[in-house]
Amino acid sequence: MVRKLSFLLLVSLATAWAGEKTFVLTTVGKYRNQAQFTSSAPLETIVGTADGFSGQFSLDVTDFKRAGGMVSVTVRSMKTGNTTRDGHMYSSDWLDAERYPTISYTLKRLDNPIITRESERTVVKATAVGDFTMHGTTKELPAQVTMTYLPRSEKTQSIADGDLVLVQATFSVPLVQFGVKGKGTIIGSRVGETITVEATLFGVSK
Repeated sequence: MVRKLSFLLLVSLATAWAGEKTFVLTTVGKYRNQAQFTSSAPLETIVGTADGFSGQFSLDVTDFKRAGGMVSVTVRSMKTGNTTRDGHMYSSDWLDAERYPTISYTLKRLDNPIITRESERTVVKATAVGDFTMHGTTKELPAQVTMTYLPRSEKTQSIADGDLVLVQATFSVPLVQFGVKGKGTIIGSRVGETITVEATLFGVSK
């Protein structure tokens, strides 16, 4: 009886996660891993970009309720269009790129997924929950995500060899909570207390 129950449990688990796939961040043609970050303050609005992404994540593509993985971006790939300002951003007063060269997000799960299936395309809107690490501090941070999943087909092979996922994510980063204090009272006057990030990530299955 015990053996039978153990066998049924193993079969149940294998069935539950049969749709799990691992996706590696990849840049192909017009599909690029990049982010835009915006600082809005009374005296100035700063808009920057970042493109030094790497990492991978897993999804259960049968129901999209299970997810995991880690994505990181190099601090020095962040640009604001002003080299002097970028130098300040990399300095020890701000992001301290020397001590903390990367910013990362460790995905733990997807909450409340809303799934729309159209022919071979599946679109998932959900709240991603994960641990955000910046400036040596890690805190749980939610992100609103829209994922477009395409299984491998003759059409997708013209882009990349594998299943494809395009992820669009939006989240906010409160600087002080991550130990980023800047100089004097510049945060709140010329730099926003919270930075808004919009990221686009492209993954290809292994």
